[in-house]
Amino acid sequence: MRRLLKMFESGDLPEAVARTLIRPKGGITRPCDKWSLGNRLLMLAAGTEDARGYRQWQEVGRYVRKGAKAIYIFAPVTKKKVERVTDPETGEEREEERTAVVGFRHVPVFRYEDTEGKPLPVPDYAPPEPPPLVEVAKAFGVREVRYEPAGRDGCYGFYAWQGGKRIVLHSHDVLTWFHELGHAVHNSFRPLRGGQVPEQEIVAEVFAATMCVLYGMPGYLRHAWEYVKAYSSQDPQQALKAIFRVLSDVAECLKRVWEVRERQEGGAAA
Repeated sequence: MRRLLKMFESGDLPEAVARTLIRPKGGITRPCDKWSLGNRLLMLAAGTEDARGYRQWQEVGRYVRKGAKAIYIFAPVTKKKVERVTDPETGEEREEERTAVVGFRHVPVFRYEDTEGKPLPVPDYAPPEPPPLVEVAKAFGVREVRYEPAGRDGCYGFYAWQGGKRIVLHSHDVLTWFHELGHAVHNSFRPLRGGQVPEQEIVAEVFAATMCVLYGMPGYLRHAWEYVKAYSSQDPQQALKAIFRVLSDVAECLKRVWEVRERQEGGAAA
């Protein structure tokens, strides 16, 4: 409970809730996919994306390491009761057997990180439909766009330009996709520097907000503004100045994206 309260206080809880709602495709399931939201949050608070009982790990060829400590989720304790009910149509009374939750019990489970053995199948976390302009990313050298659960660093996604250009997304959120695409386009004419460089982040976020407007996807401007302020000492005036400083780079990103899109559409039409 202390961990969950800390997540509330830090603002990480909404992100954790969003992560629990991403489901893999392809029929690959985990026991935790059927857990309640509360139990999945307890699992995430323990720093893992997959937790199972001792025998459940054995069933998939993995074994709990010696000395590993269990984490605990809650399972309902149920009891069958016979109640008298009245049929709303006939007015007749009858007895019905119902199952009621009368309490909860602790169930020990173990984190994936505390097990060893056979590797698990890699699930597909991609959204039902690919995001807009995913083909455009290839023109900027992006070899792979991959979706996967977030790690413990809590980021929503990242663009990696070293060792093979790729975009990794931990969310189906379209603003996150456009943000990382913005990094890829920006890197095509102004090589990026490592780390969270404010100017680079603001270019990517303003680009992403603009793309959301152009594609008729409302509800993201507020988040984008808060993001820019976070890289401007939370000062609205400094945030506006920062946006104006990078507008030329944002415009160049947009120009390059539309040029690629027009070429691709022209080739498809031909």
